Amino acid sequence: MLKSERGFFAYAMSLAASWAWGTSLIVGMEIMQSRGLVTFIIWGTANSLAVPLFGFFAYRIPNLSRVINSKPITIFTTIVMVFCLWINMNAIFQMLERTGFLSGIPAKAVVILIMCVMAIFLFKDGLIRTIFMDFPIWGVCYALLLITLLYAIFTSNEKYEVYVYTNKNDIMWALNTCLILFSGPLMSINNWQMAEKLKSEGKMFSHYWAGLLFVVYMVFVASLSIFKFDGIMNIFFIFIVCCVALSTANSAIVGMQRILGRKIGLGIAFSSILAWLIVIPIGVMGLWLTMGNMRKYVVAACIIIALSLHLLRKSDNSGRIHDD
Repeated sequence: MLKSERGFFAYAMSLAASWAWGTSLIVGMEIMQSRGLVTFIIWGTANSLAVPLFGFFAYRIPNLSRVINSKPITIFTTIVMVFCLWINMNAIFQMLERTGFLSGIPAKAVVILIMCVMAIFLFKDGLIRTIFMDFPIWGVCYALLLITLLYAIFTSNEKYEVYVYTNKNDIMWALNTCLILFSGPLMSINNWQMAEKLKSEGKMFSHYWAGLLFVVYMVFVASLSIFKFDGIMNIFFIFIVCCVALSTANSAIVGMQRILGRKIGLGIAFSSILAWLIVIPIGVMGLWLTMGNMRKYVVAACIIIALSLHLLRKSDNSGRIHDD
């Protein structure tokens, strides 16, 4: 347990780091460059609100945690964790190839090795280790983002022409991603683990601080998307993507341990890491949209079931009172 007054900030950092995903950096910049500022603001706002909204509603919707922890839903959330691993592995791999740092089999081998080592490291005391792992990683991430942005500003790199608004289809796309993003924390077992811990310690407000930290992160993403990267910026960017991807992938591995137990969870993590080789061609965006579109419908079903159970219970209770 983090007993210091700054403990809540470590939790907030871990929540923000776990929510970031390698996609948020790469996809965020692509959205800004190809779909315009308005689309990015919609997407970035939804991204920043997702964790605070989860913190607010998690225990206010009756029976929701009970439904999420039911066996059929935990099967689905395990699949979500597998997709999470794949997406973040693809994010690192794509950055290595795009920057020319590594490519082909060497790049794949490095990504697999990193993930396997991390899975072994998280085998014991998984949740606590992710919190202590995320705090320094996310601190390094912010520092590198700031250094990269300052370098871009003062070296006068070439800039992209960023449009304020492109077309209605992009706005509709952004609104659809809002549903995907809001459903995300609800389908993350790691988020529920953290919520249980924060509730027991009276620090649920850490979710709101996580949202503020994510706003800062989104501002960095938007600012960097203006500049065309040179070799030095690409080197910085590789490390930034690694920080973001690892701080999310570790939560997926810990989530598998929570659902399946430590040994089976580790085995599924290793199997998922190796199976990533099959899904590489789908790409970051393809994997994210496939998983996200499934996730939003399952979340909607869970909320409907949870509220239905609540209404049925109220109806039964009122019936008993009336009979008496």
